[in-house]
Amino acid sequence: MRVSVIHLEAPRIALILFMALLGGLLSEQWLLSILLSLAGYIGWTLYKLQQLYHWMEKGAKPGRTPDSDGAWERINYQVQRQQKKSKERKQRMSTLLKRFQRIIKGLPYATVVLNGNSEIDWANQRSAQLLGIEMGRDRGQRIDNLVRIPKLHKALEKGKDREIEIDAPGGQQSKLALQLITIHSDLKLLIARDISERVHLNEMRKNFISNASHELRTPLTVISGYLEMLRGSDELPDALRRAVESSDEQSSRMRNIIEDLLTLSRLENSELSEKESQPLNLAKIISRICENQIVLTQQREQIHIRVDSTLQLMGAETEIVSLCTNLIHNALHYNPDGTTIEVEWSLEPSGGGCLVVRDQGEGIAEKHLAHLTERFYRVDQSRSRAEGGTGLGLAIVQHIVQRHGGVLEIESEVGMGSTFSVRFQKEHLLKSSSFLA
Repeated sequence: MRVSVIHLEAPRIALILFMALLGGLLSEQWLLSILLSLAGYIGWTLYKLQQLYHWMEKGAKPGRTPDSDGAWERINYQVQRQQKKSKERKQRMSTLLKRFQRIIKGLPYATVVLNGNSEIDWANQRSAQLLGIEMGRDRGQRIDNLVRIPKLHKALEKGKDREIEIDAPGGQQSKLALQLITIHSDLKLLIARDISERVHLNEMRKNFISNASHELRTPLTVISGYLEMLRGSDELPDALRRAVESSDEQSSRMRNIIEDLLTLSRLENSELSEKESQPLNLAKIISRICENQIVLTQQREQIHIRVDSTLQLMGAETEIVSLCTNLIHNALHYNPDGTTIEVEWSLEPSGGGCLVVRDQGEGIAEKHLAHLTERFYRVDQSRSRAEGGTGLGLAIVQHIVQRHGGVLEIESEVGMGSTFSVRFQKEHLLKSSSFLA
């Protein structure tokens, strides 16, 4: 319940008025009596203000509360109340902070708290082991002055939360995964974890697939050669011709799988170098691929192309051609005849480029969408095998997109068609009025 100051001071004001009235009646000096009464009240008020000021200046300790009544007693009570709330709030914040620090200290990852200027506010003990950062020595230092790695510097500049892999600083023979998490404009978390074992296992798997594929390629080439000779022989009995033709088709399919595995082995866990990157006229590439697909499919489908001929992409030509071919080929071959296909290449409002391949076909159930870029994943096993698919096309597309700093987005609904969108960052684009081939 709120009480006004006038209500609290009413008795004292009434007393002052009574004294002024009494003094005026006794002395008949009404003005002087009123002035003296007011001066006394003002002096007393200034005295209480001085008491309150000194009490608050010394910390407003409860045992030294000035004697008072009325409004001054209420003011003292409110000061003590706010002081108690503030103390409780500080205790809660201190408890939360200590709990937060205990949680971070207990994490198996190096965790560094950064402010808006990328300066170190706090770091756990694991940070000293993985990043060489020590709180007592490095607090207040910019993280990129201590961990001098270009990838980290770019991540801090762009404010991206994407995970990056680096060699451990300080000459350590290990690999680290760094992730910058932006919590607020002036608060970031840098998390680092040792992924040496994972990298080693991936490298072993990559080498195994590469070596196995190379070893299989030679005997398969010999087998394919003999099968081709048998197919072309007029002396081959009709009873065996079907078996030879089927064997030749399967060997061709195996050869495609091996080539795709070798491509994946080359693409994964690698970055696009500046030497590989060049300006590409994506509009011409898309048009050429669509024309080839129309010839191969005997113009069964309707393809609508909308491309920005002035928008160039910086990338590896063979990889971008493979990306476009896979997406357009899938839209044509995994939908009924006559399905409308739309291919778009345009500049987005954000400044990035977007390649879209959209069809009005059968669509894909939601449960399959998260797995489409996995190796050998098939939505329809029988149909994919019958049409000769390897199950590696979208996995290759995903790795190419990642190497070019892009993002692959898949939207689909059964009976409503599918949309495959590849979004490239503006750093990978060139805009010009004309393109010199």
